Amino acid sequence: MTLTESSRERVDGWIADFADRYDSFARVEERWEMSPGYYERTLERFERGENGGAGIHVTNDAGEVLLVRDKGDEGWVDPGGKRESRGASEAKRPASGAGESFEATARRETREETGVECEVTGLFSARTIKIVDETDPGRPTLYSLIAIFTGEPVADDPTPRPREGEIAAVDWFDAPPETVGYSAVAERPFPSGN
Repeated sequence: MTLTESSRERVDGWIADFADRYDSFARVEERWEMSPGYYERTLERFERGENGGAGIHVTNDAGEVLLVRDKGDEGWVDPGGKRESRGASEAKRPASGAGESFEATARRETREETGVECEVTGLFSARTIKIVDETDPGRPTLYSLIAIFTGEPVADDPTPRPREGEIAAVDWFDAPPETVGYSAVAERPFPSGN
């Protein structure tokens, strides 16, 4: 099996697992032309079974959405990040490889980036990412997945705090901010403002 086929098979397995566990979610496919360095890092993560990432579209009782702005970036995004090696207590999921589950990634990244503990309440979207080396079209396409879950804070009135050294700002929004990191952030529901 080629690298392209095996990476696509892994993503298809994750999506099938999501379809078994979640009622409905948007399925999106995107092509990313990335630098050779990014491509190499993605390949290494794939080989360790840790490729993919996740975030949470967190909504509080007031209908506000929790967003972060990374240091050096102008746009606001959902908290989230890359999957890591599975912890000892992490339950194995079908076709998951060695990495933590997407739900665990989303909860961990949200906690690390914002200080807010939250629970996953559903799956908003699964984005299949076709990663190609922008300088070498002959390299195999790598497939990965970004899952954006819906969620809510565990505490009644969580006060967010940015992760030092990584996150410039974190806040609750009742409508999409003027500058977002990518268009899907502004297209998601902001219950208190819509």
